[in-house]
Amino acid sequence: MTTARWARVGARLGWPSIAIGAVLALAAMLSGSAAPAAEAVRPPVTPSCGNAVGPFTVRGTKVLGAGGATFVSYGTTVSGLQNPNWEASLNLDLQEIASTANDWCANTVRLQLSQDNLLGPRGTGFNQAYMNAIKAEVETAESDNLVVVLNDDTEVTAPVYMAELGPTPATETLWKDLTKVYGQDPQIIFDLFNEPRMYYSRMSPAQEWKLWLNGGNFLGSDYPFGMAGLARYVRSTLHAKNLFWIEGPRYSFSFAGMLREGAALKVSGVVYAVHHPAAPHDTSGWYADFGYLVTQGIAPVVDGEWTNYEPPQTIQATMMPTSCWPDAPTAVPAYLKYLSSLGIGLNVYTLQPGYMIKSYDNMGDPTTINAGTWSCESNHEREPGQGAGSLVMAWFKQNNG
Repeated sequence: MTTARWARVGARLGWPSIAIGAVLALAAMLSGSAAPAAEAVRPPVTPSCGNAVGPFTVRGTKVLGAGGATFVSYGTTVSGLQNPNWEASLNLDLQEIASTANDWCANTVRLQLSQDNLLGPRGTGFNQAYMNAIKAEVETAESDNLVVVLNDDTEVTAPVYMAELGPTPATETLWKDLTKVYGQDPQIIFDLFNEPRMYYSRMSPAQEWKLWLNGGNFLGSDYPFGMAGLARYVRSTLHAKNLFWIEGPRYSFSFAGMLREGAALKVSGVVYAVHHPAAPHDTSGWYADFGYLVTQGIAPVVDGEWTNYEPPQTIQATMMPTSCWPDAPTAVPAYLKYLSSLGIGLNVYTLQPGYMIKSYDNMGDPTTINAGTWSCESNHEREPGQGAGSLVMAWFKQNNG
């Protein structure tokens, strides 16, 4: 990142001049190692790529933007702000946002936030520096003509995340704070809670959907409301005008059974956001997981977070086995074709080496699946031919070009 841009970001974050100088020095030191080089930042937004303009509304199974234009999300997830050491991730986040707009022909960027970083582990504080960082990243993304999805994530901050498997009162507080700033912003989407996970193996679908919808006591923690109460609070009490992305239970692997269990939400402006679909990788499996919501005229759908590869040594891979596709060389092209056939968008996870890009040195250089050596057991640091980046980039350009 150029020193001029870092200075502007530091000013937006409210840092004193001495802090800006220190960060500029740090960025300069990092540019030769983990951080991307300054040359990686390019002028924003290739003119040939489409931009989406809000406000966004739901009409049947479609999302419409300004002038009635159909909005389908094509984007990436940027996750630095969910980390406990979020300050060290600002440079990388801003680089990913710039590359999303310019290199990937995207119209959306999804920013994962942490309610613990903003409010503290008890949910009663307020970190103004963290809020300033959110504002800086949103401002940067909007200046690059991207729609911004704000997502509340509770998975990373240990040890309290084990008591935040679903929405809590602190989740309401986070959205109260964010709605004050962004509740009338037509370019902002609210992704209310990342991957609800109040479940255990062999739990009945009825109980799983009941906990997701209404909350309850789970593993000794009380969840006084579920996704229905959270969505109703943000829409009706806080009067947020934003489009909502709503994720399903059990890491949002699937929305199978939602209608049977009477768990469909009744608030307006809802898009159901599936992550890393769980069913077999074919059209019947994808239909059962989420496609039926579109084909039966029930609601719009987006794949809000997807990757075909997760390094086997990561905790995430252990917890989310559906995030690595053993049949990726053949299944990924079929999956992208299926999404296109139903007008469903896709946000990938993430612009990190081995996932969607080869190296931080050039975030516009996507990974390519090496069908001859592809395996979920491969270590992406030794064998880079894993991620479906090149397929996704071509798909974005085909659909959003």
